[in-house]
Amino acid sequence: MNEQRCACNHCSCTVDANAFSHDGKAYCCEACASGHPHGEHCRMGDCGCGAATQPDEKSVDNALDETYPASDPISP
Repeated sequence: MNEQRCACNHCSCTVDANAFSHDGKAYCCEACASGHPHGEHCRMGDCGCGAATQPDEKSVDNALDETYPASDPISP
């Protein structure tokens, strides 16, 4: 039997008869099809692809620090 993998980059699930289709690709659940915009969990509790798609707070803070020009004063 040939199982098709979910099109979500971080997902390890396979799609079944209840698959969601988005832009011509098959996803295992609605959360994967929408791209986990708010870190929604996948249909499989042990998958973890929803958390993998969300940047952690430290990465966001670091990116902000690296993009703020050092020569510009902080505005009041």
